[in-house]
Amino acid sequence: MTPKRPFNRHSKPVRVPRRQSPTDGRGRPEPSYAGVAAGDTAAPDTEAPMPTEAPMPESSKLGGVALLRWIGSWQFLLLTTLVLLTGTVSLAMSSLLRMSSVPNCRAIFWPTASAAMRLQCAESYADQGNVDFLLEAISLVEKLPDDHPLRAEINAKVERWSSEILDLADNKFHEGDLEAAIATANKIPTHTAAADKVESTVRRWQRIWGDASEIFEQAQTKLVEGNFKDAFGLSVRLLDVSNDHWSKTKYAELTKLIGMAREDSRKLGKVKRLVNAGSIKSFKEALKLINSISTESVLHGDAKELKASIAKDMLREAERFLARRQVPQAEEFLAAIPRNEGLDEEIADFQVFTDAYRRAWSGDALGLDSAITRLQSMGPDRPLYGRAQELMGQWRAEIKALAQLDRARQIAAPGNVNDLRSAIIQARQVSRKNPRWDEVSTQINQWEERVETTEDLPILNKADQLAGVGTPQSLKLAIREARRIRSGRALSPQAETRIDRWQKKLEAIEDRPLLDEARRLATTGDLGAAIAAASRISPERALYSEAKNDLDSWRDQQQNQTRLLEANNIARSGGANDLARAIVTANQIPATSSQHRTALTRINQWSWDLLSLAESESNNNLQRAISLAQQIPSQATAYSNAQNRIQDWQRVVDQRQVPETIELTSPEAQEEQAEPADQEDQEQPLLN
Repeated sequence: MTPKRPFNRHSKPVRVPRRQSPTDGRGRPEPSYAGVAAGDTAAPDTEAPMPTEAPMPESSKLGGVALLRWIGSWQFLLLTTLVLLTGTVSLAMSSLLRMSSVPNCRAIFWPTASAAMRLQCAESYADQGNVDFLLEAISLVEKLPDDHPLRAEINAKVERWSSEILDLADNKFHEGDLEAAIATANKIPTHTAAADKVESTVRRWQRIWGDASEIFEQAQTKLVEGNFKDAFGLSVRLLDVSNDHWSKTKYAELTKLIGMAREDSRKLGKVKRLVNAGSIKSFKEALKLINSISTESVLHGDAKELKASIAKDMLREAERFLARRQVPQAEEFLAAIPRNEGLDEEIADFQVFTDAYRRAWSGDALGLDSAITRLQSMGPDRPLYGRAQELMGQWRAEIKALAQLDRARQIAAPGNVNDLRSAIIQARQVSRKNPRWDEVSTQINQWEERVETTEDLPILNKADQLAGVGTPQSLKLAIREARRIRSGRALSPQAETRIDRWQKKLEAIEDRPLLDEARRLATTGDLGAAIAAASRISPERALYSEAKNDLDSWRDQQQNQTRLLEANNIARSGGANDLARAIVTANQIPATSSQHRTALTRINQWSWDLLSLAESESNNNLQRAISLAQQIPSQATAYSNAQNRIQDWQRVVDQRQVPETIELTSPEAQEEQAEPADQEDQEQPLLN
């Protein structure tokens, strides 16, 4: 705080001269005030003196009666009314015109102005409610000495005006103009009480502003990252900021940005999927979506970058179509590329590329050279100059490859092996990265096949001659000869086919005696020996499939023999249960087996024996007899007799279980008799 200015004891009030046309120094009239400042020494306006009354003459007295009569007439009353109205209006207008006005503060010579004049003008300035006027008001009264009689009133007003300046600064802070608020607050005189609050207030403003700005920036970052949940959480924090600009205006702005970013993020995701589709339709839809993203969106920068990237992708797609000689597709892509995206010159260069490609499509060295000449018209300042250099380098390499291939064909023209090998060496000088390598490689493969065929055909012919003998030894020699042709050579597929055929023929010759011996053993009934002999033929041998069919049949026969033997052993005791088990075991032998007839004979024999045992058992236990007879299978010759006997025995059993008829004399007795009858009905299914 700066010290107050000392009182100047030699200062004297200065008389302010009166001005006829007061202005504020800029040609505008000063506002009017209620009165003239105290101490103003200017002379007030003076009025002319009233005339004195003269004595009435005698002649006038004679006309008094006539005058009284005239005064009472209606003419006098009308005239009086008009005079009064006119006088009232004139007096009002005169009062308005003669009202005293405030002195012209802008025109006052302040070194000679009185304190009252300064205070009055200062108050008029302060009433404007403007920072500059308040500061001017303070400056106007602060020039008065400290011991002035009005100092106490002046100090109070200065404090009030300083507080008003701080309030105006705070208003600017809440309106969102921090710099203006700080600048306004710093204008407050340092010796006032309000100035003591400036530093702390400014720090508070800056802290609030910094925290709010950080929240807003973090929210924007989250939006760019696609984290809408966190962005919304940050936006809610703005509501607690002690500043109207941030808690209302910026909060609404951020909320709008979140909504826009959510929708725009969805659009950008769809744009990327459309671009990946790669069709002209998807590219157009992608550009349409990007154009719908507002410049106010936080993702507008990403959208703009993506749009430029899409334009480049479309230009590359157009060139790819052009390279494949698909001109309509290339032109469609080119027409759909958005303009004013920094690619207008590239698009213009593309027309040169189109002409160059058309010339290169001839495929010969002359067309390629013409295409190179066309691209040479593009200077280093062109955006596609680098791509043009790449294409010219590619086409020069193609011209060189065509020249090398032409020389190789001339060398290979005689057709002998040495010439073909020399031609291959010449052609291999073309780089594998050369665009013409496929053509060169195809020619090299043809020459290599001719060389390999010439070298290997005698070997294959000799192997055919050896195999024609047909003996195992000749087949082995033929296979050995054919294997001299290495895999991957031109005749290697034919050699491998012959080797496979001869190998199978050799294996059949070697394994046929073994399979024939196994079959002989099987016809004698020695299935075990037959199986052992055939099992010596391994799965990779030629006759394995044939031997396996025999082995499966013999193993089934062996298994059925085992079952029949087991059934004979079971039936040997002659007991009813053993006979039934023997029948079940023998019945498992399938009808396709050679043992089936023997098994059926045994089943018939055992069935008659089992029926005989059932007949014997029927004398003592009909239920037991029925159970034994039911185990005779349907294919047995005794089955029909067994079924007849089962029916006979069952009737006997049923008759024995039917109760005698009893005459009942009362309904009560009939009810008692009904209960056991019901019980018999319940037991009957058990007997069946």
